[in-house]
Amino acid sequence: MTQRELLARVPRLVLNALERGDRHFVADGSLVFCDVSGFTKLSERLAVQGKAGAEELTLILNGTFTDLLTAAYERGGDLLKFGGDALLLLFQGDGHPERACQAAFAMRAALKARGAVQTGAGNVTLRMSQGVHSGRFACFLPGTDQLELIVIGSDASTVTDMETVANAGEILISPATAALVPANWLGAAKDPGV
Repeated sequence: MTQRELLARVPRLVLNALERGDRHFVADGSLVFCDVSGFTKLSERLAVQGKAGAEELTLILNGTFTDLLTAAYERGGDLLKFGGDALLLLFQGDGHPERACQAAFAMRAALKARGAVQTGAGNVTLRMSQGVHSGRFACFLPGTDQLELIVIGSDASTVTDMETVANAGEILISPATAALVPANWLGAAKDPGV
């Protein structure tokens, strides 16, 4: 498997840890947690079409997540987790808080640019809520034959809290991240973030 093929399947964070021989480590950076809403409604509508509906759903999912991940990758993001309709991305290195926020904004714009998803079973509008937090994230790689990346700790919980409070269409950043980005990027306070 080439390096490029490996990077498409395994986060850089994990590859770097394995090269160092680390199974538990701390990653400094900014996490972006995104949850896309509307896929349940979309899948219910397409389910009545059987195999054709499943194929159409797969094409829509692939296209949507390709656009979202392209926006994140262009800003140095690393996909840590993909679960159903949610993404967890890590940004590290110089300017990681700014790049994480820029990626969240670009991902939201990419989803909006796709517009309503037109299907044989009607149109569905996809929306996304996002949380961003900068900090230190405890990472573990348990397992033997198959490794699973686990990101835990209070900073990991904070990014989840931000996304949970954000409404569809909102990007909620933590106070820690807000302190690291230009003030003119910030909107109104929304407990517990901005």
